[in-house]
Amino acid sequence: EKLEIYVLEPPQKLTTYLYRCDSIFHTEILEDMIEVKESYGLIAMDRSEATIAVLRGKSVEIVDRVTSGVPGKHKAGGQSARRFARIIEQMAHEYYKRVGEHANKVFLQLNDLAGIIVGGPGPTKEEFVRGDYLHYELKNKVLAVLDIGYSGEEGIYELLKASGEVLKNVEYFKEKREVQEFLYHVVNDTGLATYGEREVRRALELGAVSKLLLSSKLGGYRVEAKCNACSHKFSRTVRELSEIKCPKCGGNVTVLRSKPLIEDLIELAERTGAEVRIISSNTEEGEALKKSFGGIAAILRFKVEI
Repeated sequence: EKLEIYVLEPPQKLTTYLYRCDSIFHTEILEDMIEVKESYGLIAMDRSEATIAVLRGKSVEIVDRVTSGVPGKHKAGGQSARRFARIIEQMAHEYYKRVGEHANKVFLQLNDLAGIIVGGPGPTKEEFVRGDYLHYELKNKVLAVLDIGYSGEEGIYELLKASGEVLKNVEYFKEKREVQEFLYHVVNDTGLATYGEREVRRALELGAVSKLLLSSKLGGYRVEAKCNACSHKFSRTVRELSEIKCPKCGGNVTVLRSKPLIEDLIELAERTGAEVRIISSNTEEGEALKKSFGGIAAILRFKVEI
């Protein structure tokens, strides 16, 4: 008998937790990772620094940073000012070259690169794109040059916001639109949105849910249990399995069935014909879904009293 052990590393960071108690290996999330997907290069830059990132599906990865060392304005006049201005421009040229070299190294190895977006305050971004700093194959993939206020990691996320129309079919923006649709119904009190486990579960049971939105960070378990003292049977959602006590007498219980809450809600949605969207926390909207709405929300087919 020969025992072989293989360690497999996913091609991207796993952001979705899935546990199912059955005899099937659920590899859908991993399969989705190895599908051919478009990736996009992002550069947020000004005269002091440049940040390089890659957007792929739902994931944004900051991959490199370059600082310039270019000094600010010089107050002296005459020949000294002109000489200093020439030095600054030469230093800026060297900085652009380094940004280009770093960007080329990152982006040329991406076989699925669909485009590049460059952003930043002031004219720096235009000077960089106009110059021969990017490899010609990459220069031809520049989709947009956008005005934003920052150049660091904050600039990357501002650039993403500004790129919504250019990248509207990327998974990252699809997720944002899903949550924005839910928020529209909440803010305008249309009656076609609900949130919280009890409310969403009831709407699912009534077949009223069109789209179920679940945070990828949603934890907890759905448990069926029986009291060892009074034999009372009940269902309950708990954060940890060790928390369970009988709601009638406070006695210890025997757990009859348990499953992760996210799995329980997905199965209920599948039985009632609702679409399910797992929302990562990589966007402001995804973070708001988790923090403000408990990670469980729904867009309804019709109004219901819950």
